[in-house]
Amino acid sequence: MFSFLKKKQITVAVECYEASRFVAGLQTTTEKRSYKTDVRKLQKQFYAVRDSLAARSDPSGTLVIFHNPDEAGRFRYFVGDLVDKASQPEAVTVVELEPGDYAEIHVKFKVPNDLALSVARAKHYFMETWLPASGYRLKGDVESMELYDCRSNIQLPSIELIFPLEKMKG
Repeated sequence: MFSFLKKKQITVAVECYEASRFVAGLQTTTEKRSYKTDVRKLQKQFYAVRDSLAARSDPSGTLVIFHNPDEAGRFRYFVGDLVDKASQPEAVTVVELEPGDYAEIHVKFKVPNDLALSVARAKHYFMETWLPASGYRLKGDVESMELYDCRSNIQLPSIELIFPLEKMKG
């Protein structure tokens, strides 16, 4: 058929993190109706403390973590930068990405307005198609993570969508 009508293939790669990775930043608890306001406020607070982070990774990246909602629909939202050590100023929260398996999807988008739809499509594919047939399940209470690094600002913008995994017992 016409090539411009084809949907982009979504590819999931399972990566094994051999060592812990650390992210230093801030988090808030929010819900769907106040999400945009809460996130804008949190990002502003994060940018105010960002320069105080010790040992920011090179290359650097910003990681956003969405946690699964509770019974009331509230969920934790975290934004932070990759750092090389867990010891950070008291004002920030440090999240450890423990060694283990992580699913990664490279999400490409042409213009910033395409990002949300591209991420939603990738998450849907991962949850509904890939995960049930994979032999894995999600680990912990993390719904997904989005890594924005130097690739997010170049001519072919993209992000990494990351999911912590654990093997299901057979």
